[in-house]
Amino acid sequence: MIQESIVILLSLLLIVPISWAINNPLIELSSREELAKIAGYGEEKLSTVFLHGTLLCGHTPYPVPGASVAVFCGTSGPGRVRKSSWAKNVTNESGEFIIDVPSHLHANIHDPNLCHIQILHLPKDYSHCHHHSFTKRKTFTLTSSNIGVRVYTTPTIYLTPKASSRV
Repeated sequence: MIQESIVILLSLLLIVPISWAINNPLIELSSREELAKIAGYGEEKLSTVFLHGTLLCGHTPYPVPGASVAVFCGTSGPGRVRKSSWAKNVTNESGEFIIDVPSHLHANIHDPNLCHIQILHLPKDYSHCHHHSFTKRKTFTLTSSNIGVRVYTTPTIYLTPKASSRV
């Protein structure tokens, strides 16, 4: 009799959490992509995220206008499939750039292990700037957040002139 009561009690304790999980839509939508979409990070543009930065070159830094700069986000590593995405823009006359980050990257933009800046192309007049020296991943800082718009800033990117060039 006591054993039967314990079995019934344990069965009830197990059934209640299972029935709660079955009826909970968040449990059913357990993939990362589905939860990200619910949180507003899916393909539909529910918010806007910009990444702002400045590109300079030289020992006495000067702006690099017309350079193509991109933000790359993705995952890779042993046993993981490489999955990445990117967005790019061109620097203005002050060497500044603003990149409109695609919605599906909003959740990862603050993680330096997933997202980083890369210089794609320098204008011919600035080919003496060594962009291969820029390899460190930088953390993006949230500098503004207001009514669905977030602005992140990357630390200023300093390129060094190639050893054979004179600045």
